[in-house]
Amino acid sequence: MEYISTRGGTRAVDFEGALFSGYAPDGGLFMPQNIPSLDRDTLWRWSSLCYPGLVKELCSLFIPADLVPRNTLSGTSGDTGSSAIESVRGQKNMDIFVLLPKGLCTQIQELQMTTVIEDNVHVFAAHGNSDEIDEPIKELFADDDFARKYNLMSLNSVNWCRIMVQIAHFFYAYFQCAPSLDTTPLPVVEIVVPTGGGGNITAACIAQKMGLPIRVVAVVNSNDIIHRTVQHGDFSVAESVKATLASAMDIQEPYNVERILWLFSGSDSNLIKTLMERFSTSKRLKLPEDLHRKLSETLRSCSASDEDIVGAMRRCWEENQYLLCPHSAVAAHYHYSQPDSIPRCCLAPASAAKFQDAVLQAGLVPQIPPEITALTTMETRSTPLERGQDWAQVLRGRIGAVAQRWEAEGGSQFAPLG
Repeated sequence: MEYISTRGGTRAVDFEGALFSGYAPDGGLFMPQNIPSLDRDTLWRWSSLCYPGLVKELCSLFIPADLVPRNTLSGTSGDTGSSAIESVRGQKNMDIFVLLPKGLCTQIQELQMTTVIEDNVHVFAAHGNSDEIDEPIKELFADDDFARKYNLMSLNSVNWCRIMVQIAHFFYAYFQCAPSLDTTPLPVVEIVVPTGGGGNITAACIAQKMGLPIRVVAVVNSNDIIHRTVQHGDFSVAESVKATLASAMDIQEPYNVERILWLFSGSDSNLIKTLMERFSTSKRLKLPEDLHRKLSETLRSCSASDEDIVGAMRRCWEENQYLLCPHSAVAAHYHYSQPDSIPRCCLAPASAAKFQDAVLQAGLVPQIPPEITALTTMETRSTPLERGQDWAQVLRGRIGAVAQRWEAEGGSQFAPLG
């Protein structure tokens, strides 16, 4: 399996090349050159697997056999940033750099990252939104010599491996929700996906292309660029990012839409290069009619306001005594609005314990584990990135300093960047 850029301007790389990367040097995103197609017998066999077994089977289609056991990291500036930190904290020869949008995560999310006081953990609190913190990361990966010199690796869904592992979510959800695999054709299950940067939606579209009979719904908050793209072919940013209760989805430039358009264009890298360069220049793009038709025929979408979010949180609690996080509530809002009875699964991406303000606005009582409460009394550490600074240059300096430390200690050079 080789991996190519969605923009076609970079030579194909093997899995290791895609793993230890972020953006492709031409500004595109790596995707597998061929998407495997699964037959009914394979789906039958996979349906009896436990989740770890399913992940292993799925990943073996995209990874050489001698690399299958390698545990791939993923991280973002929101919920999974702290997960990535926990995975590598204290490890030798591996440093992690995490950029978080200061004040735009919840206090708990920030504390889960800034209270990790380890030599190999470097947290930067940027005075900007999620779209803005992506820019310096993209700049560093565009510098191929720098990225290779320091073995940079992106830990968010820029990296193909994040998408690859997420594909398993949809197979597992399908097998849990399908009423039977004894019918012909196989039953369709609708999977509702809260999304910000579009990574999980990309994984869903790949699962569809592999032959999984799912109907995919992309649900967003008031930052509705993905919804507008699906409904009207309007991939254009709004005047500003709106602060919502579902803060991890407060994104106006969902970079994984490039991967989705590449899939629906029939892997037309020339077209994607033209479209994305046009978008990069003007931040506005009207999809070609044929491409929009293919997209809208396959994806559904919905946008939820803060009022919709708290309403769904209340209803879920009243009917099920289950406390939704605001991102999960965006998916539940769509579910509550649908009259049909198709089997449906709503993905729930986070714990409500991290979003106490949203829980209170819904008139509910937060359920806070003691380990979350303890964060508020712990020492914190982060490096501020102020507006007006060259954030990419600050990161270059820190990465270079870390590499010098490794060399002085006789270690190797590996600096994942998330």
